[in-house]
Amino acid sequence: MRRKLAVVEVKKLHPSSILPKREHDPEISDSVRKHGVQQPIIVRPLLESEDEYEIIDGLGRIKPLDGDAKLVVDVRYNLKDVDVFKISETTFKRNDRTTYEKAFFYRSWVDAVIKETGIERGTQKRVAEEANLSQAEVSHYLSINRLFKTLRSQNIPERNFNGLKNQWVNKLYALARVEDNAAMLEVAAKMAEKPDMPLEELKALIREQTSPERAVERLLEEDEEEEESEDTKIDRLKKATQELEGALDKARKVLTGFTTVISGNPRRFLAPEVLKRIRSMLNTLRRIEREANRIVGTSKKTGRSDKQAGVQ
Repeated sequence: MRRKLAVVEVKKLHPSSILPKREHDPEISDSVRKHGVQQPIIVRPLLESEDEYEIIDGLGRIKPLDGDAKLVVDVRYNLKDVDVFKISETTFKRNDRTTYEKAFFYRSWVDAVIKETGIERGTQKRVAEEANLSQAEVSHYLSINRLFKTLRSQNIPERNFNGLKNQWVNKLYALARVEDNAAMLEVAAKMAEKPDMPLEELKALIREQTSPERAVERLLEEDEEEEESEDTKIDRLKKATQELEGALDKARKVLTGFTTVISGNPRRFLAPEVLKRIRSMLNTLRRIEREANRIVGTSKKTGRSDKQAGVQ
């Protein structure tokens, strides 16, 4: 790789078009004001320009400087986008970063590899090796990046969004696995309100918010918020029962495989917490059964026939 030192005006140095934005430490700006830039900023030439440069490392150091100020920069030539991430990653790890920043950074790095190779398979492994991370860690960061994109699309309040940025990876990954957006938003709001929530408490909250009972409650709450025609309510009720039936079918398949595995090799599952969790699952199923009987029983007491209710 060819490189050289050059003196360049600050106004000719531009933020990278591929590196995600970062939160910069105010102490860096204070140090630059007092002592100047002590270490050359790493740049690469901008395409189709002879004297303009893209900053690879050191953007935070130029923020307090006047555009006409001149700096010594370390110019790197013929760098590919993936090389930019490898160089930037060294500094990226040197400072504390939020989980949100890390997720965005590694997602962008994976995208750069895919763009270079045209192949998606194996990109996570390559980035993990180059970043000295496990594949699972990279995979978790990608899931968390998708989570934040989903939260943005659901118009989550900014205070809640910011409150989640520095949560632990394992907690955000648990939230990222919630498929129901309404449940995800409820859990996210509670996480933002209680940032020190233990992981086990979070998992219990997720189980509560994704339960079939809570899904029905959420639909009833929506019905109370706005007046709807009877036909619309019937359609929503049918949809809710279909979703419940689909969830039960999925659960039935999972439980069939679950019981088969345990029955085939019970010695693998003798830990006390396994039996405790199985009993918890059984209690949940019993609660669902009781709730279903309660709803049907309440409906019968109204004395309305299917024909009267408008059901054909």
